[in-house]
Amino acid sequence: MISRLVILLFLSCSFLMADLDIKQASAPSSWSDKAEEDLISLIAKNDNGRKVYSRVIKRLRRSGVPLTYAWQVFSDPGITIDESISERFSRPAEKMEYSDYRRIFVNNQRIDGGVKFYAEHKDLLNLVSDKYGVDPYLILSFVGVETQYGLYTSTYSVFNSLHTIIHTMPRRDKWAEDEMVAWFMICRLDGLGPHDVKGSYAGAFGYGQFMPTSFKQYAVDMDGDGSREPYEWADVFGSIANYLLKRGNYQTDSLDFSEDSANWRAVYKYNPSKNYVKAVLELRAELQTAINKS
Repeated sequence: MISRLVILLFLSCSFLMADLDIKQASAPSSWSDKAEEDLISLIAKNDNGRKVYSRVIKRLRRSGVPLTYAWQVFSDPGITIDESISERFSRPAEKMEYSDYRRIFVNNQRIDGGVKFYAEHKDLLNLVSDKYGVDPYLILSFVGVETQYGLYTSTYSVFNSLHTIIHTMPRRDKWAEDEMVAWFMICRLDGLGPHDVKGSYAGAFGYGQFMPTSFKQYAVDMDGDGSREPYEWADVFGSIANYLLKRGNYQTDSLDFSEDSANWRAVYKYNPSKNYVKAVLELRAELQTAINKS
């Protein structure tokens, strides 16, 4: 019995030392098949992780991501698998009874906060609205529902959320693969720290709570400073409006938000949940009424 325990301890220590050796090793200077394998061994913690990361790494290599950059990102000591994330996926807020869901998002706190926020940002909101043709109260409602006008942003590391999904949710592996690749692309393009940005348990981030693939495709540099900022209001407003137009086919000549109208469907594209759409549109109507009275 004792000898078996000794053997198990020896093997465990050997695996830990091997992992440590990989992490402490100097990053190879250029891509090769061997470098890909080393990178997979560095980041993957189980068979599903190896399967998904092998595809992620091949795509990063083809996209021209420097090996030294990928190695630096994948060797960060803060990388972890958060076992609570799969639990969160199993009970999303959108599955709540609407009366309970509505109490979270359409209440006096969100309405009063929206009136105050609009007073501070109305010039910018109307500038974005004029440029894109998207109703300003709808843009306002999105940031009210998503982050309560920037007061509450999520606390999960975007990287660790995606890393966890890759390892623990094989039914979502292709989706997580696409999101991780997009995360690398936008971090390099827009100067975001891969491990610095916090988001939702699913990996959505910023005041508009965009997933990486959506941010990569639809986010805009509204203020013209050379980068798309997930926590800069000009870029956030512009990105939401651009998403509704390009992805949601928002009808700029219509304020019809009745169920299954073109603009109702545009909101549904943002988050395919009827509860979500109802909350966004009810909050929008409440905000418009309150702002016009103020």
